[in-house]
Parts: sequence; structure tokens; C-alpha cells
Amino acid sequence: MALVGRGNNFNLLRLIFAMMVIFAHAPELIYGDRRAELMTIIFGTISFGELAVDSFFVLSGYLIYKSWCLRPNFLTFITNRVLRIFPGFIMAAVICALVIGPIYGVDDYYSRFNWRAFLLGLMRLGFSGSPGAFIGTPYPALNGPLWTIPWEFKCYLLVAVCGVLGLSRRAWLWPMIFIACAGVYFSAAVGWLSFSSDYYYRLGMAFSAGASFYVLRDVIRWDVRLALMALLVLVVMLFFKAVAEIAVCVLWGYAIIFYALHARVFDAFNKLPDVSYGVYLYAWPLNKILLWHYPDIGVGFSVAVVVVLACCAGALSWHLVEKPFLKLKAK
Repeated sequence: MALVGRGNNFNLLRLIFAMMVIFAHAPELIYGDRRAELMTIIFGTISFGELAVDSFFVLSGYLIYKSWCLRPNFLTFITNRVLRIFPGFIMAAVICALVIGPIYGVDDYYSRFNWRAFLLGLMRLGFSGSPGAFIGTPYPALNGPLWTIPWEFKCYLLVAVCGVLGLSRRAWLWPMIFIACAGVYFSAAVGWLSFSSDYYYRLGMAFSAGASFYVLRDVIRWDVRLALMALLVLVVMLFFKAVAEIAVCVLWGYAIIFYALHARVFDAFNKLPDVSYGVYLYAWPLNKILLWHYPDIGVGFSVAVVVVLACCAGALSWHLVEKPFLKLKAK
């Protein structure tokens, strides 16, 4: 999640996608499944949460590859990525594991806490070592969405490695990675291939799609009519599991990047703190705490409360953790 200039709508889009994750998780954390998740009800293929994660990776692919192209220095690139991702993640993990966990966790929480696994996990952007919390509720995890963060950083490392090897100068690299990942995704979706995890090709497909949009930015025709047409075709393709997320990466990806770069810019919004990362990091534990105390609160009210609380947490994360570390970039 790279910082960008003011003349675009990337910050706004990231906040919208963070809100979509809240919207998707609220009914799942109440019912334990997706029976009330709106996008799943309509299309039966992906949820708002999956759409949001794919969107994050598409935008990240575009912005992170752009960052490398503008300043292709390995040490600078990795340092900037570490300063953006690690401080906020580590603080959220520490708060979840050492503050929320003991309150809502198992008995003798600290005596059963695996400190070595926790500390080693932080170095890898992982969250482990906790003996458990919110037992007896659907998805009894302290912070479920944190799983996406190490995968995003792996994509950053891929950009850096390809850059060091000189492959980033090849215009075909990222489109070919996208085609390969999309081919594996489709083959797995129709049953031709079987994998224990789809993270590599699914998230790699989204990230490489974003990078491909940057590579082809001067070739692609950016037009509001094409963006609207892409959204219309997307609605149809979302009904088919085998192509749903491929369509998200291509059609939805085109539409959101068009909006970010070519639509009217909300300058007033860009003057606000960039709370999207913090919203993503803290929404799940806040939702779990809310439902722990008020299990009958209802989906709508739950979403409203968590959005407000997560934005407050995101603002604190930005001002107290993320922004101070980002100032170190200049040094």
C-alpha cells in the first residue's frame, strides 16, 4: 500500500475497499457462513471481501511497479516498502496478541503464549503464537485479515527481484505473469488442476494485472465509456466461478484504475489522514469485540459501528505509527 501523489483517487479507493471488507465480514462473523453476504447471494461466486482483496492487489501492482520504475534502486525500494508495511502491522499484531488476546482469550493466556513463534512471525509479517481468543464464536481468530499482508509483501519482493535481474525492462514480463496465473486459476476452477492453496496464482494474478496496466498505460485507451462497458460485462461474468476473479482483475481493474487516474479528484479527501491501512488492520478485532458483548446487534448496526471505530483506529494508526515511520523515507 504505497503512498501516492495528491492528484488521484487511490486513497479514496483504498478506503472504500477497506470498508468493503467490513461489509463482507459482518454477516460472516455473526452467522459463521456467507448466507447473508450480499455479493455471494447475488452472484454465488465471490464475496465483497474477495473483491476488495483483489482490488487492493490490483492497485498495489500498479503503484508498486510504478515506484520501482521511477526509482529502480533495490535498497531504497525495500526500505520504503518495509517502512510502509511493517510498523502498522507490528503494532496491530502486538495490540491483538498482548492486549485483546488476554481479555478475550483462553485461560492462562500468557502461560500458553508462544513468544518465539510470535516474534519470528512478526519478522515474516505473520501472526502466530496466540493460544486463541473469542472461543465459541464463528471464526475465533484475533485478526483474520492479516493473512493478506505477507502475500502483498511477497509481491513487492518479486518486483524487486525482477528489477535487479533486469527483467523489469521487458514489457512482456507482467502481462505474461498475469496470463500464466490466470491460466492456472481457470484450470483449477474447472477442475483440471488441484492445489492446496490458491493464494499464489490468485493474488499473483491480481498484482500482475495491476502491474500490466502500468506497463501498458500508454497503449490502453482510457475512456469513461469503456470503463462503464467493462463494469457491465463484469456483472455478467461474476455469475461464472471459473472466470469471476479473472474478470475482476481485468474489467474491474481497468475501471478502478481509470477512476483513480482520470476521474474528478476529490482534493478535500486527499487532505485527510490515509486511514485505509489502519481500518483494514483493526476492523476484524473491533468487530469480534462488538459481537462478543452484543451478539444480537444485527448486521446493519454492526457494520455502522465497526466502520466508525475502525476509522478512529485507522486515524490513530496513521498519526502515531505509520506517518512517523514514513518520514524516515527522506533520511
